[in-house]
Amino acid sequence: MRFVRGGLARVVAWAWKHGMKSGPSNKALESELAGLLAPRFSGIRAEVGKSDRWNRPCVTFRWTGFAGLLPEERFHRLVAVLPAEIRENRLAGFVWLELADDENVDAFLKLPRSEDIVDREAEIYTELVKARLFDLLADAMSGSPEQKCTGDFREMIRLLTAKRFPPKRVSDAKLLMIRHHAFCDCQILQTARGELAELFADAA
Repeated sequence: MRFVRGGLARVVAWAWKHGMKSGPSNKALESELAGLLAPRFSGIRAEVGKSDRWNRPCVTFRWTGFAGLLPEERFHRLVAVLPAEIRENRLAGFVWLELADDENVDAFLKLPRSEDIVDREAEIYTELVKARLFDLLADAMSGSPEQKCTGDFREMIRLLTAKRFPPKRVSDAKLLMIRHHAFCDCQILQTARGELAELFADAA
């Protein structure tokens, strides 16, 4: 189950209806999760227990590097590392929380999600086209985008910041890309660019 704002959740319905699979103790699972993630997330901590807030089992991942990342970026990075057996069986039915150090749940819930911009997609896309983001990004990543990509939106953020986009508009750009299945610079060029151009052909 994946957590979303407002205390709701996307439930792995079958798993919750029929009960959780038996597994190791919470402490053992915490240790296993931390061990699996440590090579990519140095210093990450996993906390497993029941959430009184949602009356469900909950896994909370705390990592300094989550600061400045949107919730969907955090979740995507974890999912890319954790094996399917862990995600789909051992953590089936769990609420997931990905928190930066010293970040509380209420602050996390207030962070924007890609669903928040559904009514503003055309507006955001038009703004990015006018800023020549896609052309500039293609130039910056020319040759071998996958090899030049750092696995995040670093180059897009640099380009938009140079165009004097304020943090809110940079965040909107990230949310738009995430909504269209891009979580890094090379995926913007490989996936989101064409999809957005087709979807908003009359908007830009």
